Amino acid sequence: MIMGKMELIMLKKDTSWENSSDWYKKAVGEKGHYYHSHIILPKGIPLLDFSRFENPKLLDIGCGQGILSRAIPHSVGYCGLDLSKSLISEARKLAKDREHQFIHHDATKPYPIPRESFTHAASVLAIQNMEDQASVLKHASLSLVKGGLLLLVLNHPCFRVPRKSSWGYDEKAKIQYRRIDAYMGDLKIPVETHPSKKEKSPVTFTFHHSLSYFSSILLKNGFIIEKIEEWCSDKKSEGGRAKAEDKARDEIPLFLALLAKKERE
Repeated sequence: MIMGKMELIMLKKDTSWENSSDWYKKAVGEKGHYYHSHIILPKGIPLLDFSRFENPKLLDIGCGQGILSRAIPHSVGYCGLDLSKSLISEARKLAKDREHQFIHHDATKPYPIPRESFTHAASVLAIQNMEDQASVLKHASLSLVKGGLLLLVLNHPCFRVPRKSSWGYDEKAKIQYRRIDAYMGDLKIPVETHPSKKEKSPVTFTFHHSLSYFSSILLKNGFIIEKIEEWCSDKKSEGGRAKAEDKARDEIPLFLALLAKKERE
């Protein structure tokens, strides 16, 4: 696949969340934020279907402070990778299973683990913050046994493009709609974790790609997509526009889950 030229909205080499780790630890906490507990974990863990393998082992790519490690069954082996030393340190402190491993590592580089040593891999709201996503999926494939499962959970790339999508309201029709200003192009987008601090705010990055990008790069690395799920927010609004806002939430998904199976090297 020939990649399109990435639109660089802002340049910065370091894409780890080290500078924003304190904010992230507070925002997400030990059990995850609202969407972790209400949508992502309840829907994502069943997709992994650990019962397919006799001795399941999960590689958590971009594990942060290890939210997924504390939500999976105790019978599942676990190793988490993250580029932020502070988040890895926090994951080790919060670990409930002493057998779980947490490794400070760049997921775009070859993994410090034996090949084909995991039955499962997952990246939950993490691969979208990694610039070289093709390399991440390459190394994820190498880490999995044949038939192993890979779960990617993303902010929905069709409807949730930072700085390139937004809500609008049609006063005449009383309808809330989603405006999309860009989708097909590859984007590197800075996100301020504390907008009120303006230029003093720590900055993280998200890297947008289309669905066709993920389909192509997964196939290139030996994966076949088994299932796609789109998850909507379950929050409810109050006030004069509550009906329109709730309808929009029900129709326009917040997250995309891609479950892929490794079919070949």
